[in-house]
Amino acid sequence: MVAKKLIEDHGFSQTQVAEMLNTTQPAISQYIRELRGKKNTMLKNPKIMEMIDKVVKAIAIGDVKPENTGLEFCKFCKFIREINFISGQALC
Repeated sequence: MVAKKLIEDHGFSQTQVAEMLNTTQPAISQYIRELRGKKNTMLKNPKIMEMIDKVVKAIAIGDVKPENTGLEFCKFCKFIREINFISGQALC
């Protein structure tokens, strides 16, 4: 979702997003085509979507550096566990 929003909402290329997320362009392509990553009902949760929008904006304006994107994703996991959205599943 983060990669998709950076491309669709902010106009970045797959290569730029790969650099921002410290991954490869082929991985981003797979995320966009939904071949990698799993669609989840958590994306319907407004609090989770708010967190995603916030981190997407921070990445887009350069406040989150590529070497720190993993930490941002761990914040999602922690929040999801805190609200018991998914219990007993390893997310990070």
